[in-house]
Amino acid sequence: MLMKISLCLFMVIFLSFPMLMNAQDDDKIKKLKISFFTDQLDLSTKEAQNFWPVYNHHNDKYDSLKENKWRGIVKRLKKVDELSEAEASKLLADYREYKELRYEYREDFIADLKDVISDKKIMQLKHAEYEFDKKLLDQYRSSDKKDR
Repeated sequence: MLMKISLCLFMVIFLSFPMLMNAQDDDKIKKLKISFFTDQLDLSTKEAQNFWPVYNHHNDKYDSLKENKWRGIVKRLKKVDELSEAEASKLLADYREYKELRYEYREDFIADLKDVISDKKIMQLKHAEYEFDKKLLDQYRSSDKKDR
């Protein structure tokens, strides 16, 4: 019963996603994600108490990496045709470093998750992340078509 109520709540909020995108309300998207993941993973109260601090910590690390490394790479990629060979080599080295850090962060995340949830739930999380992102993208595309 609780699962059905949570799912209904998620769908109501999810269907209002176009308004969220216009307002750039990250807090509401975060709440959607929490609700969706909690339902998909069927986390017990104890699991949720241990899971969310780990998830949030690693999410913050990814956000920081994106802000500090990825944005600079993308900025230079936009002008790749104008780069000298030396600048392109530096860009490639930065890109490879970024990818390596992402991999290390993901491995650390999985190691930390193994302390709080089962392997199956870790894989369910991966699936839930994929599904959540897919639904957000589908909703965005749907609202984008309506705006045309």
